[in-house]
Amino acid sequence: MATPAGRPSPQTQPLSVDFEALSYISSLVEAFQAFDSDNDGLVTAPELRGLLASLGLDKPEHEVRDMLSRADADRDGKLSVEELLDVMNAGELGMGALGALLQSAVPALESAAGPDGVLGADELARLLSLMGTASVEDCMEIISCMDGDGDGAISLEEFKLMAQLL
Repeated sequence: MATPAGRPSPQTQPLSVDFEALSYISSLVEAFQAFDSDNDGLVTAPELRGLLASLGLDKPEHEVRDMLSRADADRDGKLSVEELLDVMNAGELGMGALGALLQSAVPALESAAGPDGVLGADELARLLSLMGTASVEDCMEIISCMDGDGDGAISLEEFKLMAQLL
């Protein structure tokens, strides 16, 4: 399918997404969730130290406290996932366009997700291709980057969080 100017239709254009950057952001979010021991959406200095160690960044306690104080925008002594992404320079990876695309897909995905709230690459591909924005291959790669447990699917809540954070 082609546009009048002879260019490929949006359905056949690959997304210009740095999937490695998406995987990096997804791994930061996953680590954050794993170390947020009380599930309050915030990590303390000890939780941050464990989180960084899980990513291979062993830091002494004083460095972690310095990092936390520099990144703690609201000065509550804890880091939100957004503050973590800022301190880890995730905002500089240029993922805003993908975030906007994913956010635009949320309403349709809410009605397409199964009763368990899980999305597979096929649902995402179908909806994004109807929107003319992504190929099946791109959607499979997006799910793969966000799929922490490797089952080929993500929850709608995980999808919404990633869309919001990008």
